[in-house]
Amino acid sequence: MPLRPFWPWAPTRFYVAPGLVLHVSDEGDNSFSIWAGATHRGALAPLADAAVEWTQFDG
Repeated sequence: MPLRPFWPWAPTRFYVAPGLVLHVSDEGDNSFSIWAGATHRGALAPLADAAVEWTQFDG
C-alpha cells in the first residue's frame, strides 16, 4: 500500500505491507534505489526473485 509522500515534491515514495516497509527513490538518471526494512527476514523472501540488480540483499 503506498503511503502519502513525505515531501510531495521529493522523488521518494514509501510502500508498506504487513511486516515490510519499502523506501523507493528516483535517482533521476533512469535508475532508482530501494531500501527495505522488515520485522522478520522472511518478509523479504519474495523480493529475492525480483528483476533487480541488488547491491546487497540479506533476505
